[in-house]
Amino acid sequence: MTIISDATALILLSKVGLLEVLVKKNVIFIPKKVYEEVVKGREKGRLDSLIVEKLIQESKIKIKMPNKQIKNRIEKFFNIKGGELEVISLAYKTKSLILTDDKKCINIAKTLNLDFANSLNVIISLYKKKQITKQKALWSIERLEDFGWYNKDLIKNSKEELK
Repeated sequence: MTIISDATALILLSKVGLLEVLVKKNVIFIPKKVYEEVVKGREKGRLDSLIVEKLIQESKIKIKMPNKQIKNRIEKFFNIKGGELEVISLAYKTKSLILTDDKKCINIAKTLNLDFANSLNVIISLYKKKQITKQKALWSIERLEDFGWYNKDLIKNSKEELK
């Protein structure tokens, strides 16, 4: 599957050790802005940033630029900027799945009828495809809960999907 990812999803999946699993059976593209957002963490010595950079060097994550005209139209219409703008623009052109944990990006994807997933969806999918164990899936969901990114109901629903 071809996936266009934003920075937050890359960082969260790196933190729970699942980004390397995801790239094994998927093609992941990121726009240049997302790359720039992620590598800021390198300056602070963040492991997640180093993992993403390593995967880019190994060509397991590829950098791709969005179409300028599409990007300009989406920016004007939705008032979105940065990496999320480029992710939406790329996905709109390629009809690829968007991987994002950003609420505004998700809402725009819905409006444009684009497929999307968040980090919790990835964990559940990897478990259902038997690419990770139930124990690893539960641990990963609990770590995302520790990071405070998701509300309790989403965490609870995700854990129930593993049953």
